[in-house]
Amino acid sequence: MAILLLFITVFVALFAIMNPIGAVPILITLTDGYSLKERKEVIRRSVYMASGMVFGFMFLGVYIFDILGISIYDFEIAGGILLFKVGFDMLQGKTSTTKITNAEQQDSADREGIAIAPIGTPLLAGPGTITTAIIYFNRAGIDIFSRLMVVVAVILVLVLAFIILRYSLPIFQKIGKTGSIVISRIMGLLLTAIAVDLITTGIIHIFNVL
Repeated sequence: MAILLLFITVFVALFAIMNPIGAVPILITLTDGYSLKERKEVIRRSVYMASGMVFGFMFLGVYIFDILGISIYDFEIAGGILLFKVGFDMLQGKTSTTKITNAEQQDSADREGIAIAPIGTPLLAGPGTITTAIIYFNRAGIDIFSRLMVVVAVILVLVLAFIILRYSLPIFQKIGKTGSIVISRIMGLLLTAIAVDLITTGIIHIFNVL
C-alpha cells in the first residue's frame, strides 16, 4: 500500500509540475506555421530532451548532494518552496517563470531547436520537475521497489506528455485556452499541497536529526 501511495504521489506531483495540458497553447504558439511532420519532430525531440534531463539528474542527484555537502532534507525544504512558487503561479493562471519566461517564449520562435529549449527544457523538464524527481528517488531509507515505482511514474508521465502534445491541436480545439488555464489551476492546487508536505517533512526530519 505504501509503494502504491508513493507511485500515486510521484505521478500526480510530476504531472502537475510538468503540466503538459497547460503547455498545449504554448506549443501551438511556438510551432505556428510548422507542418504536421515538423510539429511531430519537435514534440518527439522535446520529450527525449525532457527524459534525458529528468533521468540524468534523478540518478545523479545523490552524488550532487555529496559534492555540495547538503542532505536530502535540505533539498526537500528548498524543493518544496520552489514547487509552492510554481503551484501558486498556476493557481493564478500564469506560466511560472521557473518554467519559461516571456522573453524565452517570444524569442524561441526565431531560434532553431525549440524542441530542446524552451519546450524540452525548461517547459517540460524545468527546475520543478527535476527537483521533484530527485527528491522522491533519493529519499532517505527508500528501497529498490520504491525507487522502481518512482521510475515507472516518471516514464508514465513522460508518455502521457508525449501523447497530449502529439494531439495538442485537437485538444486545444476542445478545451481552448480557458480550459487549459482551469486545468492548470487544479494542477496548481495539487502541487501546492504536495509542496507543503515536502517542506514540513524536511523540517521534521532536520529537527529529529538535531
